[in-house]
Amino acid sequence: AALAVGAVVGTLAGFAGGLVDEVLMRITDAFQTVPSFLLALAFVSVVGPSLGVVVAAIALGAWTGPARVARAEVLSIRERDFVAGARVIGMHPLEVALREVLPNALPPVLALSSVIVAAAILTEAALSFLGLGDPNRVTWGGMIAEGRAVLRTAPFLSVIPGVALVLTVLGVYLAGESVIETTAVRRSLS
Repeated sequence: AALAVGAVVGTLAGFAGGLVDEVLMRITDAFQTVPSFLLALAFVSVVGPSLGVVVAAIALGAWTGPARVARAEVLSIRERDFVAGARVIGMHPLEVALREVLPNALPPVLALSSVIVAAAILTEAALSFLGLGDPNRVTWGGMIAEGRAVLRTAPFLSVIPGVALVLTVLGVYLAGESVIETTAVRRSLS
């Protein structure tokens, strides 16, 4: 959800320019002033813990990165010859944005997805650890919190989910970094 919202907002801001760009980027700035975890914490505290609310809370703080990256790419791409050619043949500006600009702006945004997924996993675990996750779901954060009461007698109840959490986040991040490097190499060769 965060990638989709961020890509659309960034594409719209970069392609439209002017007042639309200013308004959308100031909204993005406003969301970036509040740490994403605090935003998620406040949102879940007010609305209540459920799976949909936790997902929305995480997306609420995570869309700004993709919006910034998409906007920067669109600002670069919209000045290229193939975009000018699409305008010359009479394509509607929305069609130019969706068919020509957005597909070319997506690779860097998608490369950012691994960082967002890793942060989302940590945010969900932290919310569950604090008791604000979905009570009907078993999560690593909830398992770590449950194991705190018996940490001296049965440390594995907290250690195993903690290690699984760290390895998963590290694996997602490293996989994403390799995608970013591969994308960078391909872009430099083109």
